[in-house]
Amino acid sequence: MPDVNSPAGVPATAMVPVAQIFRRDAPGQWWPAGIDLLQILWCPNEHWDPPAPQADISPVLEVRWRQAADVINQLTTPPPPSRYEEDSYLPQACAITAERVTDFPFREELPAELRPRLEELVRETGDGGDVITRLAGWKLGGWPTWHLTQPTVFPCGDCGTAMTLLFTVASHDETGVVVGRWGDLRIFTCPADYRHAFQVDLH
Repeated sequence: MPDVNSPAGVPATAMVPVAQIFRRDAPGQWWPAGIDLLQILWCPNEHWDPPAPQADISPVLEVRWRQAADVINQLTTPPPPSRYEEDSYLPQACAITAERVTDFPFREELPAELRPRLEELVRETGDGGDVITRLAGWKLGGWPTWHLTQPTVFPCGDCGTAMTLLFTVASHDETGVVVGRWGDLRIFTCPADYRHAFQVDLH
């Protein structure tokens, strides 16, 4: 696929792993029935005008729902990409400990009676505004932040159902990953059928 380093998209380059999550480590409503492994990969290059549902000027993503028992032949040394935009698109290999946190819809999506408490929380923390949805780090599930734009609903291209947030890749020093201008790359999926096309948004 064409990218900023190769308008012709050649030679083909290997995608790199971004996240691998087992159902046992992060149970939740986002898991389809019969699926216990989620794998997210991306091409470590910025792509201009990529095909839908990818985000513009960002890595092209692949989302794979699998059964762990079906993964038999594992690569001990994954092939390195033949080209990549910058080191910030090559996540450092690491293991994580899942931490369950509670976040809430973006402030403008909250019920009116809760907004005064949010304003009080903003004053207490000295934060600029989005103190409950823009949690630092990477996130599985939860609510998306809309601190740069108005809240947006992504309808599923296959059935029209409002898509929900599956995963957030947040720019962060510790992971060495930076997307956009220190933004968040979010993956939205259809809650009606995981086989429907996902949607990527760079915020």
